[in-house]
Amino acid sequence: MEILHQSHTFPIRDRRADSLGDFKYIPDEIICTILDCLTPLDLARLACVSRENLPNEYIEFCRKPLQFDGFSSPFLYRRLYRCHTTLDGFSFDDGNVERKNGISAEQFHLEYDGIKPVLLNGLADTWPARKSWTIDQLVPKYGDTIFKISSPLKVSMTFKDYVSYMKQQHDEDPLYIFDDKFGESAPGLLKDYTVPQIFQEDFFGVLDKNRPSFRWLVIGPARSGASWHVDPGLTSAWNTLLCGRKRWALYPPGTVPLGVTVHVDDDDGDISVDSPTSLQWWLDFYPLLADENKPIECTQLPGETIFVPSGWWHCVLNLETTIAVTQNFVNSRNFEFVCLDMAPGYCHRGVCRAGLLALDEDSLEIIEKNMPCEKENFRCFDLTKKETKARILRPQQNENGKENANGSYNVWEHDFSFDINYLAMFRNRELDHFTSPWCPDNSLGQRGLRGWLSRLWVGNPGKREMIWKVMSHFLHEYLLPTKSVFLLHFPFIWMS
Repeated sequence: MEILHQSHTFPIRDRRADSLGDFKYIPDEIICTILDCLTPLDLARLACVSRENLPNEYIEFCRKPLQFDGFSSPFLYRRLYRCHTTLDGFSFDDGNVERKNGISAEQFHLEYDGIKPVLLNGLADTWPARKSWTIDQLVPKYGDTIFKISSPLKVSMTFKDYVSYMKQQHDEDPLYIFDDKFGESAPGLLKDYTVPQIFQEDFFGVLDKNRPSFRWLVIGPARSGASWHVDPGLTSAWNTLLCGRKRWALYPPGTVPLGVTVHVDDDDGDISVDSPTSLQWWLDFYPLLADENKPIECTQLPGETIFVPSGWWHCVLNLETTIAVTQNFVNSRNFEFVCLDMAPGYCHRGVCRAGLLALDEDSLEIIEKNMPCEKENFRCFDLTKKETKARILRPQQNENGKENANGSYNVWEHDFSFDINYLAMFRNRELDHFTSPWCPDNSLGQRGLRGWLSRLWVGNPGKREMIWKVMSHFLHEYLLPTKSVFLLHFPFIWMS
């Protein structure tokens, strides 16, 4: 599409009204959402209808390169800008994510595990992938291998076709390879790296092939990336970059980033999250943040491994073509959080991710009764039932009357705690794993959960106190006095 700026034959007027008719009253955002739902054939038919409604003097003009005088849409302009912008100015590092070389397992568990993110150097120095995972070297070997693509439509593509797409695309939100089955389709890639020693403790490892998805091959061009999210099941993660550069932004647990909308189901407390793309967030929302409300940030360089603790929100933007491998894991530090997340009910799961933003008025009464906080601290949550269905942090006016973005850090810091005992307060204690509906987000299932705990109990005698605490506190609390019932479901306890 060629955009020309020259003298005009016809008077400039608002073309939007002529082209859209009664649809002119609908915002461009909603129109584009509707168009996204149409099939290609229906879109073609709609285009024909639009042309027939043009004034006769425009028909011949439209056969020439398109001009956009008389039509203004900031929404469409921003979309076009995201398709063609470069990221030369996006690489920076203000040093608020520590970089560590040669860190010991003891230091990692003491200072970072379950506490805060860290960039680690040297963990991948001996990997064959450190030298061989480049686009030019992978295409000859895996060009015909099919990989999964980041798309809600479950798209797959051969690697050579994806590379061709990657070189030619100008998509608003470029597709990237995000494949959790790459070890099956390309087993040779598994030989090119090893799990770093400090991440070797992984309680899901006892499940072998039956474990939930836990490792991904991630390949993408500049401008692609992962939007704001918390990793599934409150697991922790490590991500090693083999080539290219990634920009990361992170917020502590319970801190919903600006621009992310939390939808709360008033019936059961379940939440879903809508987030802008990573590029859209950095272009449209990041500039609104005051310095004290900006996320923890870093630019990840080739060979570096970033650790993301359990429950942390994070967003990733590829600054250039990148190749990375990432794995999620459960260890002693996050085991209780993962098991709590699998407990029946939704309210506690929402609080783990969205903090107090996930609560309605009834749930807030729990805090008022159990936390030593004054009621005035909760005035920002005084929402009606209707208002609780969609919650988003919006810009507020400062004392000078100007808008500034309340970035989240200091919004909840006096009220929310990512502490296992605090989070357990929001569990529905009338529900248990053996009589309650199973949450579809829990990938293990009832039988899988019991099998997992059984293997952990038998294979880790030194951790039985921790395992027992989890089973009794989160999984079957209200039936615990009936020990015979409890042991019936967990026979390995008395058998061992």
